Amino acid sequence: MLRRFGYVTLALVLSMLSTRAAARTLTLDEAIELALKQNKSIVVAKLNMQRAESQVSEAYGSAMPSLSVNAGFNHNIQLPVFFFPNPVTGVVGPLRIGQTNTYALTAQVQQVLFNGAVFTAIQSSKIYTDAAGAQLDAAVAEVVTETKKKYYQAVAAAAYYNVAVSALDNVKKTRETITALFNEGLVAEFDKIRADVAVANVEPLVLEAESGRYAARAALQTYLAMDLSDTIAVSADNLPDVADLPNIEDAVRRAMASNYDLQALNLQIEVAKKMIDIQASDYYPTLAAFGQWQQQGQSDTFNNWLSATSSLVGLNFSMNIFNGLRTKAKVEQSQIDVATAEQRKAQVTDLIELQTRTIINQLGSAKARITAQTSTVSQAQRGYDISQIRYKEGTGSLLEISDAETALSRAQVNEISARLDYHTTKADYDRVTGQIDTRYRNMVR
Repeated sequence: MLRRFGYVTLALVLSMLSTRAAARTLTLDEAIELALKQNKSIVVAKLNMQRAESQVSEAYGSAMPSLSVNAGFNHNIQLPVFFFPNPVTGVVGPLRIGQTNTYALTAQVQQVLFNGAVFTAIQSSKIYTDAAGAQLDAAVAEVVTETKKKYYQAVAAAAYYNVAVSALDNVKKTRETITALFNEGLVAEFDKIRADVAVANVEPLVLEAESGRYAARAALQTYLAMDLSDTIAVSADNLPDVADLPNIEDAVRRAMASNYDLQALNLQIEVAKKMIDIQASDYYPTLAAFGQWQQQGQSDTFNNWLSATSSLVGLNFSMNIFNGLRTKAKVEQSQIDVATAEQRKAQVTDLIELQTRTIINQLGSAKARITAQTSTVSQAQRGYDISQIRYKEGTGSLLEISDAETALSRAQVNEISARLDYHTTKADYDRVTGQIDTRYRNMVR
């Protein structure tokens, strides 16, 4: 009694939630677009890509000319002193020079002509941007995959609910038939009691299915960062049909070529290799051209300034001869980073191949179950119809109807479960083989 009261209370709560606002019908594409706009991992990946693009600009800026301007003013409390020998006596004595107030204005331009680190950084910054883009694609693929799974789970939960409602309708129709026959004295009271009990047993299953449907929708809304007070409905009543199974070897080759995580790792290895060149560039010289213009002025007062200008151009050559083997150590560290990344890539490659083969086997299993359960549903429906006819003709029993109804509901649930397994696994297959719709990637970029 308490359990039934709990089911009724749950039904009232769910009814209140469903009537609070008009249900918003959400398609799979709309759900994916919402997830891509609001998912935090996408936001972080986009920020990383913006940072990489900024580093490209920084790298190019290192190869461009630099211009600097300096200005200074001094007020001498005591004038500077130089010691010169007296030309007559030969005695060295102080000689004050300059005036009380001085200023200097200097403009300098410099252009790097050769620097290994600068030119290598320009090359590696482009690769780093591509790597950030690959990581963004990987994040998009993950969000699309998880959204598909949660959306399909919501569709399956709605389908489970429809099966429960259909089962309840069937037992109610059976009860109506038996009640009519009982009123005419054609069946025993025992059959009428069993029909009433059957309805009472199925009603809680409908409430449980309704609760599951609400939980699946709430999980989808939570992933999409939607307000749980909003009521949504999935656009599909049933899960879509299945497709032909891919060839395992073709799928593995496609995964090796198109997997987003693997592409990101390949680019990260290229960036790490460029870091070796950047660190090794300390062994090479730097050559820069420069030009300078300067104006100086002096005055004992702030009037009658004496001023002069000067200018020069030149070349600056610098080269590290010895820095305590720090450059050698940095190169070794970068080489270790490359080796580590390559080992990580080997691990990921093996994992992706295993995932691909496992996923295709799971797809085949799910597809076989769908085929079997589809046939079973047809047979179970036929059996249920025959049990109804037999009972009305007096050759069957209520137990046959009950068994046929149970078999029909179980077959329908098993078919939905098989289709759900297929489509969630198919979402994983699309991700591992890099088959995410390009319009989702373009939308994020």
